[in-house]
Amino acid sequence: MFNKINFYILKKFLYSFFITFLVLASILFIGDFVEQFRKSASKDVPFNIIFQLTVFNFPNLIAYTLPISSFFSSILALIILIRNSELTVISGMGISNLKAVFPALMLHFFIGIIFITLANPLIAIFDDRYTSLTYTYIDRVDKFASITKNGLWLKQDNYDTGLTSVLYAKRTEQEGRVINSFMLLEYNDKGAFNGRIDGEKAVLKDGYWKMYKIQITPEYGETTFLNELDYKTNIRPEDISDSLSSPSSISIWRLLTFINFLEELGYSAIDFKMHLYSLMSLPFFISTLVILAFSLIQGTKQNDKFSKIIISSLILIFFLYFISNLLNALGSTSQIHPIVANFSMPLITVFIAMLIYQYWELKRKKILK
Repeated sequence: MFNKINFYILKKFLYSFFITFLVLASILFIGDFVEQFRKSASKDVPFNIIFQLTVFNFPNLIAYTLPISSFFSSILALIILIRNSELTVISGMGISNLKAVFPALMLHFFIGIIFITLANPLIAIFDDRYTSLTYTYIDRVDKFASITKNGLWLKQDNYDTGLTSVLYAKRTEQEGRVINSFMLLEYNDKGAFNGRIDGEKAVLKDGYWKMYKIQITPEYGETTFLNELDYKTNIRPEDISDSLSSPSSISIWRLLTFINFLEELGYSAIDFKMHLYSLMSLPFFISTLVILAFSLIQGTKQNDKFSKIIISSLILIFFLYFISNLLNALGSTSQIHPIVANFSMPLITVFIAMLIYQYWELKRKKILK
């Protein structure tokens, strides 16, 4: 049961979180707007498009600030409570500091749940729109690969013949280098249907598809059958992977299904698995950051200077950032399982918090100087 003290502390932490979050969000928005303007400088992109790029990319950037906001807002709230001697008063009432800040831990866990269940689907929509605008106005290329529940769709333009082809495959292997049970539709430069090619298998070579056991059906004329055919293309395997949806453009509610689609098509879904488990571990991670913040201020008194706390906080954040990147690299290259890569961070954070807390306890007992 929450009492008045719990709600008071909860209010302090919530207020600190919103202040910290708004400050970081404002800095990020301005910084990203400058970056979008820089990238668009040589592309003659209209100002309203630059602003749209910033707006649609903003929610995705916000996602990265959530752990930082949780940590520094907790530090801020605890500093305020210490400055006002409120933690001392609460301790005098027989309530331990850890028990007093437990509501804050639950608050940040709840913020994480709201983020992955409600905010994440909106971020995915914005990110998809941002990607579309980037392809159109910055990269100036069409997105030629698309994955649906039925298979893989590829679009390519043959500038030598003036034909546009749309290739559909039910299954792929080797990251799109081999496609099975495919159908290719050709259209002329006016968009009129030109013909169709069906085949059992096609292998992507350097500049062409090597097609096997094919049936060619032109718009006019007789159907022909060939054992092999070299079909010119400018598509490379890495182009297909790059053109697919980014993990952040898929909401958490669709990620598992999309991962299954990718694996059935023969594509590696490791990046999407990493993103899924990073979202699932987020509420736990930001909650443990509250514990870390609490352990960090244990040895702080009302009249102490807080510069040491700020410096220590920055060092810890950079250390955790390094560990997070290391685990992400190991997970993305399948050196460790994606679950281990993502759920290790809350455990590591708690371990560091326990070490710091133990340090202050030993110092309080004058075992350490």
